[in-house]
Parts: sequence; C-alpha cells; structure tokens
Amino acid sequence: MKCVIAVAALVAIAAGACNKDITVSSQADINTVNACTKFQGDVTIDGHEEGLAGLGALSMDNVQQITGDLIIQNLYSLQTVSLGQLNSTGSLKILNNTNVYKVAIPKLASVADFQVITNPNLKELTYSNITAVNNFQIIDTYISSLGAFSASSVANIEVLSNTQLSALDFSAVKKTSGYINIANNGRASNITFSQLTQVGGNVSFGNAATLDISKLGSVSDDFSLYQNSFKNLSVPALATAKKSITLSQNLFSAISFPLVTEIGSSLDIINNTNFKTISATTFPKLKSVPGSIVISGSLDNITFPSLTTVDGQVQLSGSGKLSCDNAEKSFARVDSLNIECDLKVTSKDDNNSSDDSSKDSGSGSDDSSKSSASRTSVAAVLGGVVAIVAACL
Repeated sequence: MKCVIAVAALVAIAAGACNKDITVSSQADINTVNACTKFQGDVTIDGHEEGLAGLGALSMDNVQQITGDLIIQNLYSLQTVSLGQLNSTGSLKILNNTNVYKVAIPKLASVADFQVITNPNLKELTYSNITAVNNFQIIDTYISSLGAFSASSVANIEVLSNTQLSALDFSAVKKTSGYINIANNGRASNITFSQLTQVGGNVSFGNAATLDISKLGSVSDDFSLYQNSFKNLSVPALATAKKSITLSQNLFSAISFPLVTEIGSSLDIINNTNFKTISATTFPKLKSVPGSIVISGSLDNITFPSLTTVDGQVQLSGSGKLSCDNAEKSFARVDSLNIECDLKVTSKDDNNSSDDSSKDSGSGSDDSSKSSASRTSVAAVLGGVVAIVAACL
C-alpha cells in the first residue's frame, strides 16, 4: 500500500496536483489530494457535486499539511471521516453532514479556523491537542467530550447546542481577541477558564452547572450570564466591563463583583429566582453606570454603597420585602436620579392577611359560643314552664 501511495504522490507532484485549489467531485480526486504529503491550496469536498453522492466514508490518511482550507460539507450519506496524519491546515470546516457519526483527526495541532457545525449525529470527534487556533466553533453535535486544548491565545470560542457535552475545559486559554459564547450544552456542563484574564469581545455563558472565570479581569464588550444553575457567582478579578453586564434567569443566590468600579453601558439583573438581595458586597465599588440599571425579580434589599452616577433610567419591578420608598433611598447618593419603580411588597401584605384571618376566626368562635349559650337558656326556661303546668293538672 505504501508503494502505491508513493507512486501516486510522484504522479501528483509531477502533474502539479498538490499546488492548486481543488473542488473534489469523485473518489479519484480524493485519492489525488491524499497522495500529497503537503497540499498547497484549498480542498472543497461538497456533497452537491454529483460524483460524491452516496459517499459513506472519507479517508485521507496520508496528507499531513494543507496550506489552504479543508471544507467537508453537505455530504448527507457520509458516516466517517479519517484524517490520520493531518497536523495543520488553514481552516478545517466540517459542516452540515447530517449522518456523520465519527471524525478522527488525531494529530491535528495547528489550524486557523476549527468549525464543526450542524453534524447532529456526530458522537466521536477525535483530536489530541490543539496548540494554535484562531476561531474554535463546535455547534449542534452529539459529542460528549472535547479533545485537549492547549492554545493560550485565540480569537473566538463558540460551543453551542451540544446536548451531551458536559466538560468544557479551556483552562489553558489566557486571552481572546474576540468573543466567547458557550451555552445550551449538557445539563450538568462544567465550564473552566481558570487562567483567562482578558476577553477582547463579548462573553456569554448559559446553561452551566459550574463556571470558573476566577482570573478574568477585563471584558471589552458585553458580559452575559443566563439560565445557569450554579448557586454562587463570583467574578473576583473583573475590574473593567466596557459595555453591559446582564444576569438573567439564573439560579444564583449570591453574586459578587468586588472590583468593578464602572460599567461601560448598562446593568441588567433580571428574574434570577433565588437572588433576592443586592448587598453591600455585591457591587461594593461600583461608582458609575452611563446607561440604565434594570432590576426585576423577588427583591428584599438593594444596596450600592459607592454608586453616584447613573446617566440612564433606573427601572425596578417585581415583588418581595422591598418597597419603592426604600428602593429610592438606596439610590440617594445618585445625582439627578431618574427612577421608575413598580415594586409590590408581598411579605407585609401576607402577614397582615394572616393577622386579619386570625381575628376573623376568633370573632366567629366567640359569636358561636354566645349563640350556643343563648339557646341553652331558652330551653331551660321552657322546660320549667312545662313542669309547672303538668303539676297543676
């Protein structure tokens, strides 16, 4: 077999087949690419090509380097992909292959863009250790684990809608020049960015059971957490949030941003069921919000000990122990406060209702006793009258 590949490689090189872009339309084209140890160009393998109809297995285990992009897409009969020796490529895009269940790239280390998107039956994605990557995206698969990831600096990371994926370990990543977006993976997903200090774009984490961003110090765009199930949110190193902070529909009972002094846009804390108190330790150093503050949910207390500037409107809504009067006092240090408050004090009303009910119940018991005594007295008098009449007769 090695001799066959060697001969094919010589033929391919002699014909210049390893030095040009190719749109694969047959198994022969696949063999041509595979004959090259180094392929200099783009390789597009698209199921819309008639010659690839029914392709069930794609094997290119000889090629080690592709300087352009490798695109494998729209192959609806494809079940397995094997790229056994590939260690680097411009971009690797495996897109919209609805029946593929296994992809093996065991030696891949360096790639510009790693995109595995809309392969809903993909259960096995094998790569040993990605050391260099710009954009890393895994979206809509059935995989349950990721390979090793040791790149310390990347552009963007996006891992979405992989319902069996529970461990997302990006502990080697120290900074990104773009965004991080991770959500809708396994119900008990654990997300680790334990060395992450800087994000050049937005940060969004959703549907996580645990989250470690303990060293994150700077976010250049929006910071969003939504529908997470862990109980305590601590972002101890974050000092700069250049746009908005949004915390929505989480199960937090405690929140701590001890170093944040200024939020570049708005602060939204919305419908976090178990979070009832913004205490002096939640945002202890927050001084300025140039946009709006929106807080809704079950609220018992709001305290912003250092806040002096809110350029937009403060909007408060929900129910709990906190009244609008007390809420406004919480923002007493803010100059030119513009506040819209729709808070309903439910706890006090419930207690009053309970007291009134007890009083009503007590009154009913007294009236009943009086009525019973009255009926007893009347019966006694009538009995005496009857006895006297009988004696006279």
